[in-house]
Amino acid sequence: MRGRDRERRVALVWGLVLAACALLLIDQLWRGAPVESRITALLPDTAETTRFAEAETHLDQAFASRLLVLVSGPDAAEAMVDLKRRLQASGSLEGIDDESPPRPDRVLSPYRYRLLAPPLDDASASEWQERALSRLFTPGLDAEPRRDPFGLLDAWLTHRLAGPVTWRDGMPGVTAEGRRWQLLSASLAGSPYAPAQQGPVVEALDAFEGDHPELEVLRAGLVFHAAAGTRQAKREITTIGLGSLLGILLLLAWTFRRPGVLASLVLPVAAGILFALPLTWTLFGTLNLLTLAFGASLIGVAVDYALHLQCARALHPRRPLTRLWPALALGLASSLTAYLVQLATPLPGLRQMATFAALGLTGAWLTVRLWLPRLAPPHHPATATIAARLDRCRLPPRAGRWQAGLAVLLLAALGLALVGLRAGDDLRRLNPSPDTLIEQQQRVQALLQRSGGQHYLLATAASGPRLLERLETLEAPLSRLVAQGQLSHYRHLAQAVPSPQRQAANLQDVRQRYAQALPGLLEEAGLPPALEATLTDPLAETPVLTPNAWLSTPAGAADRALWLETADGRPAALVLLDGVTPRATRTLEALADDTPGLHYRDRVATLSERLGHLRQQIGLWLGLAVLGLVAGFGWRYRRRAWRVLLPPLGAVVLTLGLFAALGTGVTLFHLLGLLLVLGIGLDAGIFSTEHPGDPAAWLAISLSCASSLLAFGLLSFSATPALHHLGLTCLVGLIATWGLVPFARARRRSDQHHMEHVPHGER
Repeated sequence: MRGRDRERRVALVWGLVLAACALLLIDQLWRGAPVESRITALLPDTAETTRFAEAETHLDQAFASRLLVLVSGPDAAEAMVDLKRRLQASGSLEGIDDESPPRPDRVLSPYRYRLLAPPLDDASASEWQERALSRLFTPGLDAEPRRDPFGLLDAWLTHRLAGPVTWRDGMPGVTAEGRRWQLLSASLAGSPYAPAQQGPVVEALDAFEGDHPELEVLRAGLVFHAAAGTRQAKREITTIGLGSLLGILLLLAWTFRRPGVLASLVLPVAAGILFALPLTWTLFGTLNLLTLAFGASLIGVAVDYALHLQCARALHPRRPLTRLWPALALGLASSLTAYLVQLATPLPGLRQMATFAALGLTGAWLTVRLWLPRLAPPHHPATATIAARLDRCRLPPRAGRWQAGLAVLLLAALGLALVGLRAGDDLRRLNPSPDTLIEQQQRVQALLQRSGGQHYLLATAASGPRLLERLETLEAPLSRLVAQGQLSHYRHLAQAVPSPQRQAANLQDVRQRYAQALPGLLEEAGLPPALEATLTDPLAETPVLTPNAWLSTPAGAADRALWLETADGRPAALVLLDGVTPRATRTLEALADDTPGLHYRDRVATLSERLGHLRQQIGLWLGLAVLGLVAGFGWRYRRRAWRVLLPPLGAVVLTLGLFAALGTGVTLFHLLGLLLVLGIGLDAGIFSTEHPGDPAAWLAISLSCASSLLAFGLLSFSATPALHHLGLTCLVGLIATWGLVPFARARRRSDQHHMEHVPHGER
């Protein structure tokens, strides 16, 4: 009685703990606890990664809400008016860009003497004079000799605003590929990931294309990729998601045929997630979405504990549950070993995932141990019948050939894995966007000569003026790359805002040219000589153009992504690059290595490298966990240890061997699937060894593999690459796990006692 009272009190305490976790989770959701989606957040913070994180956040903020549409074909200009009306009516746009050239004449007029465009910086005094006379006597040219006789501001704006975009009849567009493309650029009113923003914009554009089949429409912007992902997710939720859920429910309902038993299977999983989620959130301050994806594997592992308990009850109702606890405790300990060993890694993301998994499994196990013994719903006789039929799946009495064949298969798979296995960390392989949308994005960027922000140089300096000077030193090497065809174009703020040192030199040159060319100009133009003093007086006090002054103008708004203030207060600038070839990459990396305060970034390559690093770390710690499990099981089971290890390790070897044979590059998500396979395989091996020949253990193992196959294996049909890789690994690995268990099962003479409650006709 004392033992029962003690267990009752412990069960009550566990209920109070879960209630406290529920309240904590509600509070976190109410306060909007942070959720992190960046892969880089899974890696250790360093000074360099912090600077890059700030730069990429700045880039994302600048580009995430932007969308571009190009339209070409008959009457495209009139159709563009219709498209703008539709998009404005959608209510998802903050605004559509102005349709007039952004020439900030009034704003930049006070700085014109410090802004010397390339056509004038090397010209002689006589050439300046000829330019002024030509402007003065050219019909239709609005030249004001009293304000800017040499057209300094016009020359600067023409040079600064030069590009593929031109204006015709008040509408922007680009002439390329032998035709005219009309341009629409706009910004969203909210997040591109919000379905409320995605739907109306995409629907309006789709309807426009349907009503104008004669036009070719190109679209670019994160909102279109996010919308494609949302549509794909909805399709897969209604097909794969509902299909797997329905399959699991039908499988368990067909096996147990009691609502109470089904509820007892769901309870530990829910309790484990409720225990793990708020505590992990509290311990780490934020939660990465990859942790949630990884935590979904708890469904496949945690439900094992309840399955073994209910199967044992169904087939052996008079057997005490105390015979079950050692195997369940060993299963928990082995799983915790596989996960908690990752706490020693320096990667915060890995520690977070390991913590989530360990807490979730512990919560599920405690629920099974403390609560399910007190919940005893009646079992249907059909469960025992199904177990008896399934128990016939055994190796024949003389299975030497089968075992030899398995040994050859495992050795071949191991050899293939060691020799032919390769990594597949290229981030582009994980891009879920349709190929047509990616192609349109690339065409838009090529036509408009706009960088997608995937390649850039990050420059830092002690002050803004020093930073502008550093950017100016990049002109020569970057221009050479463009001339060599290794770079399409580049863009940085010093092209619009020269450094104070350069502005001072420009002002000195302008003063000299005024002194040399202005008297002759006044004489040739028949203007009074007294005008010279009026024209030269503004040269005495000319303000310096600063980055903030330029970025506050409408024309400078497009350059705001190029300038940022870092957390340490030092200014930083971005040099956006496009059309970067492999040869240019090597040159840019060397340039960054040789230039203090300069760093080169290929976002796709860097994230791919980080994914590979994370994959290597998971693989390393997974290997260490396996070694620990081999040692632990070898100590406990001695000669029988191979029975425990065959299902999990054999399934991992067979899966990796198949990937090597097919040339499948192993990614981070393949390894996450292997962790699930390893966890389920360990439970299968332990129960096959602890309860040899027991049909209840074999039924629970089969249900665990089958339900996990339905939950995760069906993801192999997903069009989202990451989910496809996870699902394919689970599909192959769990089938292999189930197929290996008969080789690990041992038959004892006491089998007949395990069948005491199976109907006689089914024995």
